[in-house]
Parts: sequence; structure tokens; C-alpha cells
Amino acid sequence: MGAGIRSEPPQTHIAYGFEWLRRSNTKLGWAITALCLAALFLIGNSKLVTGARVPIWDAWAFYGPEFTLVADHARAGHFLLWNPWVNGGTPDNADPTIGAASPLEIVVAAIAGGTRSGFVAYWLLIWLLGPLGLLLLGRHLGAPTWGAFVVAAAYAFSGFYIGHAEHTSFVYSFSFLPLLIWRFDQALATRLLWPAVQTGGLWGLSALGGYPQLTFLSAVFLCLWAFGRCCFRSPDTQLKEVRARSHFGFAIVALILTLSLGAIVLAPSYVSLFSEGSGYTDRVGPLSKEIAVSSNELDPGTLLTFASPYLHLLKYPGFNPNLWPKSDPSVMGNYIGALPLIFGLLAIASRPTSGWRWWLAGIVLLAIACALGDHLPIRAWLYDYCPPTRYFRHSGAFRGYAIFGAAVLALAGAGDLDIARNDNRRRIWKRLALVSILAASAAIFSYYHVLSEAALLVDGPQRGNRQVILVWIGSALLSCVFLIFPRMRKKALPILLCLIAIADGSYTIRISQPLISDSGFFGPLWARTDADHQTDLTLPALQRQLIPPSWLGAALNNGNVPLKIATLYNDATMANRFQMDFAKHPVLAAMSLGSNRIWFADKVAAVVPSDDTYAALVKRTEAIGAPVIIVHPPSDMAKMRPGGATENAKNIGIISDLPAAKQIPAGLVAYTPNQLELKVNCAADGWLLITDRWSRGWYAMVNDIPVQVYGGDLIFRAISVRAGENKVDFYYRPTGWPMLLILSWSTLFIIFAGSYVVPKRRTQD
Repeated sequence: MGAGIRSEPPQTHIAYGFEWLRRSNTKLGWAITALCLAALFLIGNSKLVTGARVPIWDAWAFYGPEFTLVADHARAGHFLLWNPWVNGGTPDNADPTIGAASPLEIVVAAIAGGTRSGFVAYWLLIWLLGPLGLLLLGRHLGAPTWGAFVVAAAYAFSGFYIGHAEHTSFVYSFSFLPLLIWRFDQALATRLLWPAVQTGGLWGLSALGGYPQLTFLSAVFLCLWAFGRCCFRSPDTQLKEVRARSHFGFAIVALILTLSLGAIVLAPSYVSLFSEGSGYTDRVGPLSKEIAVSSNELDPGTLLTFASPYLHLLKYPGFNPNLWPKSDPSVMGNYIGALPLIFGLLAIASRPTSGWRWWLAGIVLLAIACALGDHLPIRAWLYDYCPPTRYFRHSGAFRGYAIFGAAVLALAGAGDLDIARNDNRRRIWKRLALVSILAASAAIFSYYHVLSEAALLVDGPQRGNRQVILVWIGSALLSCVFLIFPRMRKKALPILLCLIAIADGSYTIRISQPLISDSGFFGPLWARTDADHQTDLTLPALQRQLIPPSWLGAALNNGNVPLKIATLYNDATMANRFQMDFAKHPVLAAMSLGSNRIWFADKVAAVVPSDDTYAALVKRTEAIGAPVIIVHPPSDMAKMRPGGATENAKNIGIISDLPAAKQIPAGLVAYTPNQLELKVNCAADGWLLITDRWSRGWYAMVNDIPVQVYGGDLIFRAISVRAGENKVDFYYRPTGWPMLLILSWSTLFIIFAGSYVVPKRRTQD
């Protein structure tokens, strides 16, 4: 029995060719539905599949190059830990968005390779995972195959996926959400813990290549789902009628188990994030309230994009800057398809006393309220009373959970229609006609209202006009036909509604292509980087340049990674204010560029890294026209935060007396991502500054004797050396490596292998 969607046993007899679209609940019917959904998705993205169009923006500048590096490491039999080619070196293992510890990404990267086609294969695979997961959830909830297809087809091309197509980590996280709810609801429905164990594995896996904000919000959604399931045991739910206390007790145990196992699985990335990130990036600290609440928020006017994906396109960069000025194109699309919106409204209208459905509607409204940022107080309250949300930059990303909640309601509405097809006495057909007419009227009015407000129309609105007429007016007309002609309901309804859904999805993906891919500017860039791709992970020299080659584009990017060209400034997720400011000061920038980036001084200052310290460093280097060396104990580096502790005036004053450091020749012995071995000859005892970035996981030996790695000049590495020849060996071992990865992957293996051992009769839907 499903979650208020249908209670009668599924029909299994296939009476004619398209019966699987109507009511068949057999495995074959669902398999065919999944194949049809995948076909629609791939046909819609056919130009990406064939290479006629290529990924754009962040997919080109950041995620694609990082995927290349994951692939190069995987094919060489290594794991990506440290990346020496961007930002003077970065702990890629500490950035969950890269997916360096995700077995899913590593396997695909190893098979497909580090090229554009390999990245596109991975990107489309994780994107398709979401709508396929929604099919599984629909089957679990008792939705008919045709209804699940209609909702999943729209979900695949919803505003969240379209807007964040360039953000692979957002797609990765969001695609796991239906799978998480599917397994967790199965645990609640059967009162068995094994599905909760599976949920924990899936949640942890979703974190290993996903965006941290969405990882946390998915856990919150699980909690809200569990609370609603326990509170509202109406005919809508498939939970057994037992005492509320028992329900809540089991739900709490299931949540604890889920989150505990998930924490083990996600540990390799998140332990590194807080361990290696401390002192390396400013992002380990909370954001200011203004940034967290208002950055990339939804303008209330963007809610009108529910009417058409073409309205989302009006915010294409360079078009209509005064239209919803605080909403970035990636976080403002709210289109969920015409039929899913109608089905979702019908779910409430057909069962207005269902507490569970109103609970889902409440979650939808709460997510929208949070997405609106400072236009409502809800997001600010979360900042004040839920500390983890102080780290979240994109308020508009909350809308993804509204879209998912609406999709679940749509599954319920489709289930109600499927039941009613055999019962002509039901009032649902009048309600369907009324809801459809009202929704279509609101959509058409909203569509033309926004068009009248836009100064520029992207590619002309003709295709958008056709979609609005076809899907909204077509849906309303079909609803009236089903009301007037009862005989049309039983056989024609599934086919006609699926055709509307296919047309809606096809129009949406074609209209939205400028937000997803490109055939002009980015195409030659992908082609050239593929042609010049270097797979060797050995760095032959210390050579580093300021930015990627100019032909890669004017904006900062990581396109130099496939070329294996080391640079100091790139597209940085783990930003550091001092490192980014180096470019403004020629002496500081020049000290870390070229083929010899090793500096020596016999007199240094040991000071706390802070904004005051940095200001004094800049002042001294500009005064003498040469770099100086200041060093910082690892404990002080790890505490470095924006606006954190400052050094006292006496120690700051020492910096103004420091002599210029000397550039000394270094004999390079070995240089790989996780190791730097060199020989230097020093005239006296002193300090060596290596202009590769500092992180807690770096260790060093000098003449085979372990020495402590200090921070140097706030962002680099410094060690003490003796007079004479010194053999220096740096090696990178992040906290918990490799035991955390072994524990994580072993846990995943046990969970998913155990799914075939645990008796299926106890865990199947």
C-alpha cells in the first residue's frame, strides 16, 4: 500500500501495447518506464552526448578540470589528495564538491577517462540518477507507472537541475534525495532497521561528491519526513497503526542509525575539510549573517518562473540585469512542469483532511520561505538558531526541497486519479478540471506579465509561447474532456497525459540549453584542452605562472589542470583572503612564480597569522622591494579565521626590521602531487620558505630528521634548516589517511553487499 496514493492491489495483466503506462505494477512495467524516462532524458541531451554542445561556466572552469585530475589519478592507481597545479597547491581531498573520495566518481572517471566526453558521461549519469530515484520512490509509494513517469520526466528537467546543471556537486547531492527518502520511508513502513542502514550508506555517499549545504539539508529533510510520518497516520500513510510513542521511538533510532553510518561514510572528505581546511581557507568559518541570508536568494518575482522555463532564461548573463537583480540564474528556476503542479494541487484538493499531505505542503512552503532569503525572516532565524546554516551561502538552493516535496505530492495526486479512473462517481474529476483551469490561468497570466517586464528576450519567445499553450492549455482541456467523457478516462488518460509530459520535457530541455551547454565559445576550449591533456602526475620543475594561459578565457578557471601547468590564481572554492590579495602586490606575487621559488633568511619573525600581520608584511616588502620571511606555528595557522586574533604591536613591529630574504637555487629530486624532495645549500642556520601552500597534512624531513612544518608568509610552508647542504623531503598525509577511506568504503561495501544477504522478503516494497 502506498503513501496515500492507492490502496488496491496493482493490475498486472497487460491488455494491450501501452498498458504498462496505465496501471501495470510489475517489474517489467517499471523497467520499461525507467527505459522510457532514460530515453527521453538522453534524447533531450543528445547534443551533449554527441559532442555537438559542451558544458559551460563552472562545469568548464572548475568541475570538468577537477574530474580530469580524479581520472588521471585513478588511471595511475592513485587517489587525489593534493593538487599542486591550482592556487599554489590545494588539498582537493578536503573539498567534498570535487568527489576525490567518491567511489562513484572514481569508477566512472577511471573507465571514461579525463576528457570532455568522460566528464559529460559522469555528469549525465548522476543527473539521471535523480529522476530514476523518483521512479523508485513512486513505486514504493504506490503510484501508477504512468503517473510516476509524468512526475519523474518533469523532475528531470525541473528548475533546480536546469539552474545547477553547471554545478556538478549540486546535481550529485540532489540526485540522491529520492533514493534517501525511498529507503528511509521503507524503514518506517516496515519497522525494519536494514533500510535505515541503506539510507545511511546512501546519505554518506551523497556527501562524498556533493555540496555540503545540500548534504545537511537532506538530513534535515529526512528528519521532517520522519516526524510527519509519525504524526499523521491517516489512510494516506502506509505506517502501521501502532502507538505514537512507539513510532517516534523507532523513527529516532532509525535516524540515529542513518546519520551515524552516514557520518562514517562521509568522514574522508569532511574530516579533511575541517582538518586540512583550517588555516588553509577562510571557508571553514561561518559566513556573516548578511551573506548567508541574502546571497543568491530568490527574489519573490522569480516564483513566477513556475509558469515556464523560458522565464528562467531571461536571466541569462547580460540580459535583463534589472530583472530580479539579487537572484543568480543558477538559483532562481522554479519550473516543475504543468502536470506535476496540477497533480500536486489535486492531491490537496482531493483529500483536504489529509494531515500528511498538508505536512508535505508545509515543507514546500517552508523551503520556499528560506529560499527567499532576507525577503522573509525565516532564513535569518535559521542563521540565529541553527548554527550549521551559518556556513550556507546559497539561500536559493533551499528551493530544491520545495521542488522535491511538490513532486511527492504530485505522485499522490496521480495515484488518486488512477484509482478514480474506475469510479465514475468520484468528485475528483470536477476538482481536476477546476484545479487545471486555475493553474493554467495563473501560469499564462504570470508568463505574459514577466515578458512585459523584461527589456530583452533571449532567442525570441516563440518556443516558450508554444510550450505554454501546449502544456498548460492542453492540460486544462484534457481535464475538461475527462470530466465530460468518462469513457476517455480508463484507456486514454495515461497515454494522453504521458504525451503531454513528453512534450513538456522536450520543450523545457530545448528552451533551457543556453543555461546548460554551448556550441560556440566553450567548444574550442574543451577541444584544445582534450588535445593538450597531460596525464603524467610528475612535475618536472618548480615552474609556476600567475594565471592559466590566456586562451582559456579571461575569467579565473582551472583549465590549466588538464594541461598540468601550475598557477597561483584559479577558480577557488577553498578561498583564502591573503592568497587572493597577493596579486595586488607585485613583490608578493613574484616571489611564488617562476622556476625557482625557494627563499632563505637567517632572521625571521614568529608571529600569529592575522590581518594585522599581513598588513605589516605587505608594508615591509613594498618598502624594501623584496620578500621577507615570517613564520607561524601550526597551532596558530589552524586557528586563523577572518577577523580572528591579532598579534600584539610589539611582535608586529619586528616585521618592519626584517631583512630581505634571498632566493637560493634548489636541486629538484622529486616533485609529485603528494611529495616534494629537493636539495639546497644554505650559508647559515635559518629558515627555508617554499612557496607551495601550507596545510596541516604536510610533513617534512631535513637530512632524514623530522622537522615541524610552519606556515610561512601566512600561506606558504616554512622549515628550519642548518648551514650547509640540506636534503629536504615534504610529504602529504592528511588526517586519518588512509584509514578513514578504508573505513568509509568498507562500510559502503558491507551495506550494499549486505542488501543481497538480508532476506529480501523482509526488505522489498
